[in-house]
This record gives sequence, C-alpha cells and structure tokens, in this order.
Amino acid sequence: MDAAEEQRMLEEKAGQALEEARAKLDAVLDHVSRDGTDLEKKVWLAEEAAEYSSLLYSLTYNLEDVDPPAPVRKRNAEPIPLVKESSESLRHATELRGKSPLEGYQYLRTTVYKLRQAHHILEKAGAKKR
Repeated sequence: MDAAEEQRMLEEKAGQALEEARAKLDAVLDHVSRDGTDLEKKVWLAEEAAEYSSLLYSLTYNLEDVDPPAPVRKRNAEPIPLVKESSESLRHATELRGKSPLEGYQYLRTTVYKLRQAHHILEKAGAKKR
C-alpha cells in the first residue's frame, strides 16, 4: 500500500467516524426532546464516538502532537446546553475537515470536552439520586 492510498483510507475512516459521532450526538438530542430517561448512557456513547473520531482525525492529518486548549469550564453548567454546544462544534469540525484540518481538530476536541463535561454532570446527578 502506497502513502497516497493509505492517506485516502485514513480519510475515509475518519469521515466514517465523524458520521458515527454525528449520529450518536443526534440520537442524544432526539432522546432529550422525547423523554430524556437514561440520558447519561447516551451522552457517554456520543462522547466515546467523538473521542474515537478525534483519534482517527489526528492520525489522518498528522496532528498527534497538537493539544488544543480546553474551553473554559463553565460553573453550574447544564448538560443539555453542553450537548447542544458540542453538536455545533462537531458541525464546524466536519465542515473544516478538508479546508483547515487543524482548526477542525480544535473544534472536534471541544466537542469531546463538552460531551465529557455533560457526562460527568449527569453521572454526579445520578450518584446523588442513589
């Protein structure tokens, strides 16, 4: 396999991973609009899909050494707005993928961070209920 073929394969896999992350994030947003039960698990699944796509993205565009700064953590943040913000960040990451991979990667890492924060909030709320 030559370098161009390998790069094409990586780009295809990164695209598929981004699509999967989008699908899982859309499922979370759809779930919230319906009943919202078991939200913690759905956010976790979206977070894991975004993390995986971030890994493939960094390998595809040689961004392994790039560590974008985490967004400022909001005090008293609510999980649903964080999920919506992460959806917007994922949209930007997908749009910028071919134009500016570095900027797209920064948006993708923001997506992961916000989903992780939302999951953590939901996890803490679930532990308090028990």
